[in-house]
Amino acid sequence: MVQLLVVELFVVEQLVGVTTMQAEMAVTARRSLREYFASLSRVWMLTAYIATTAGVIYFEWVHHLPAPSARLHIPWWLLTAAFCGTEIAVVHIQLRRDAHSFSLSEIPLVIGLVFARPGTLVAAQLIGAALALGVHRRQSPLKLSFNLAHFTLEACLASLVFHAIAGSTSGVGATAWAGAFAATTTASIVGVSMIFTAIFLSKGQPGLHQYRRALTYGCIAAVTNTSLGLIGITVLSLHTQAAWLLFVPAGTLFLAYRAYAEERRKHESLGFLYEATRIVHQSPRIESGMLALLSHARSVFRAELADLTVVSSENANVGLRTTLGPGDDVTLMQTVGLNEWPWAEIVGKRDATLLSSPGDAASRYGCELRNVMVAPILGETRILGTMMIANRLGDVTKFDAGDLKLFETFVNHLSVWLENSQLEKSLEELTRVKEQLKHQAFHDSLTGLANRELFTNRVEHAAARGSRSTTPIAVLFLDLDDFKTINDSLGHACGDELLGAFASRLQTCLRPGDTAARLGGDEFAILLEGISGTRDAVTVAERVRADLEVPFTLQGKEVSVGTSIGIALSTPGRGTASDLLRNADVAMYAAKNLGKNRYEIFQPSMHAAALERLELKEDLQRAIERHELILHYQPIVELATGHITGVEALVRWKHPRRGLVSPADFIPLAEETGLIHPIGRWVLSEACRQTRLWQARFPRVQPLAVNVNVSAKQLQAETLTDDVRAALQQSGLAPRSLTVEITESVLLDRDVAMRRLAELRKIGVRVAIDDFGTGYSSLSYLNRFPIDILKVDQSFVRHVGNSPGEEILATAVIDLTHTLGLEAVAEGIEERAQGDRLQELGCRYGQGFWYSRPLAAGDIDELLRAEHSSGAKLPAQPIVLV
Repeated sequence: MVQLLVVELFVVEQLVGVTTMQAEMAVTARRSLREYFASLSRVWMLTAYIATTAGVIYFEWVHHLPAPSARLHIPWWLLTAAFCGTEIAVVHIQLRRDAHSFSLSEIPLVIGLVFARPGTLVAAQLIGAALALGVHRRQSPLKLSFNLAHFTLEACLASLVFHAIAGSTSGVGATAWAGAFAATTTASIVGVSMIFTAIFLSKGQPGLHQYRRALTYGCIAAVTNTSLGLIGITVLSLHTQAAWLLFVPAGTLFLAYRAYAEERRKHESLGFLYEATRIVHQSPRIESGMLALLSHARSVFRAELADLTVVSSENANVGLRTTLGPGDDVTLMQTVGLNEWPWAEIVGKRDATLLSSPGDAASRYGCELRNVMVAPILGETRILGTMMIANRLGDVTKFDAGDLKLFETFVNHLSVWLENSQLEKSLEELTRVKEQLKHQAFHDSLTGLANRELFTNRVEHAAARGSRSTTPIAVLFLDLDDFKTINDSLGHACGDELLGAFASRLQTCLRPGDTAARLGGDEFAILLEGISGTRDAVTVAERVRADLEVPFTLQGKEVSVGTSIGIALSTPGRGTASDLLRNADVAMYAAKNLGKNRYEIFQPSMHAAALERLELKEDLQRAIERHELILHYQPIVELATGHITGVEALVRWKHPRRGLVSPADFIPLAEETGLIHPIGRWVLSEACRQTRLWQARFPRVQPLAVNVNVSAKQLQAETLTDDVRAALQQSGLAPRSLTVEITESVLLDRDVAMRRLAELRKIGVRVAIDDFGTGYSSLSYLNRFPIDILKVDQSFVRHVGNSPGEEILATAVIDLTHTLGLEAVAEGIEERAQGDRLQELGCRYGQGFWYSRPLAAGDIDELLRAEHSSGAKLPAQPIVLV
């Protein structure tokens, strides 16, 4: 019988790429662990299906078949021994990573069909195969289970087919012969089909030509062996003592199989050496040739692992190892010592060797090494390296003398190629590329500074050294102030140029032993070792800030930039490197919150504040869906009459534990997290809805308008115009009744601001600049933007009414609005005198505590109802400031 045993249940993967000197690493088609276990589970399911089918056939039909009518009955133990012997004495013919196994098992099968009960025949083949495959060949549990299942199914089907044709007649005669041929042929076809099904489930679609070839070989061998079995039946029926004559043709056939296998092996060896020669001649570089040769050698020898180690003449104790291991895992040019296994085992032998005791080498290769062939690669004057093949796959689990001879011949070819391929130069280039890759892995490509991984590693080592002494180390965490504004206004290329220039200046501020790093974006860090205390760290921070006072020249423009710096010092014996980095980061955020362009030294209280800020961020993400945001409205009045003309919508957060949270505390968090956009949409929608409701309730009050603040991030978003349009349509509010308030800082990005404001004006919405005079805008651009209102900041209003000299700025802003044809709205009016004087200066509208604090919508209802019914005006009564 010909059995195409499942040699390897892993998916055969092909090498699809190789390393080049431009650091293009080898690309291999790697199968994931999930796919591996999926293939195993599929084969287990097939095995269970085959076993179940065999069991059903046996108990439903085979078990009830009658005993043969022959006068001779073969005992079960003799039949079992025959099956065991034929499965042990097999001939293996290697076909790449699979192998055909030729045996004479049809002979005892045919004899058992005629001279044994069907149940005895099935049991004998099952037990005999289990002894041969499990005890002698030591197959894996999956392979053993699969083979026993399909052997049992074959025996059951053979019994059914034979009895269906021959019945219980004597084994001598044409009917019995036809039944025997049909039975063994059916068993062979089923066996080959089951094995190819297993290969398909584990590896994918096998070649159809391979299936046809295996089926052809199986049927030919089945017919041949069946003929011998029928001759044996005839001899046993006529003269039992002549049974020994069967061993002559059976032995001759076995030797013929073995001779064929040997010739096939020689042919495969020649093909292997020819293909190896072709590979090395077609490989453009030594490293690509190494990977291709390892893949080819591993396939031909049906091995799990192939390893090639080469050594340079400059250092005889160090080599570069390339390994193609289980699952096609690649280790490429890994530096290894040559004083360990297997180098020490073979360096003195200078011949290919079979090794079986690899010591602790398994940990270096990721798998247990069961059977190993290793040989030195000999040059004319020295040993160039070693080649190793390990872990034979399939039923033949050990390498033999023939394998070793072929392997040695291959290694001799390899040594000639290595010497002719300028090995020394290639190794030098590979070493140089390896160093370049190592540098790139730990340094920032834009600035050349250490990256986060290298910086963290150095902090960890410095902290470990510091824990053994009393000398502290310091980490400075730096973040450029308003870098995004520069990026958005001048472009990313200019931003990258600024980062590079900043890195160069940063390095000039440090000592040779200090480490500067770019952690990502506009975040940098400095590691200071060997310092005496806080004073040294502060000195570096002040030096950095002083150097940054000189503007950078970027694309012909001068740009000034500040940096916020957080300083954290280690405490001997306490804390870790990650704690130090976190503390410096927390201190940096504290510096930003205190006004930017400054440094702060970490204090334990900062950590609590940072945790509180983080908790507030998480709560804010749920605030919208929990309806915790509310709007308060501050009336805007006509100064001459005190009548309400509009309101400014101000968002508040009604936190379930903290109470009413000011916008100053959560709007910056919303901008950091991107929540400013859904919050802004809700504010627009709610403010427009409420204003339209007031207009409908109090028609006698002049048409009420509403002002809504829009942040820089909202203005940059492409969706802002659509959000405004949707809020107006849903509420029914006229566009003229909505004023969008922006700060001067958004005008820095002129192109985006101009485009967005023009879109809003096209809808009919008015635009106001809030806190005018305190930002960064240039008056030369002010008249170019589509603006309707300037809101005079309260810092100017505070001095109105004191003396002409102190109110000059407020006067200038109001005059500017008249010149530009805009309206002026004064903010922060807290006294009657301020309102009266602003009216005299020509300011028509104002808001502030003198008139009303921001109120809830219900309180605004009361004010509007009073004005609507009796003409009351603000302030209704003096308000005491607290």
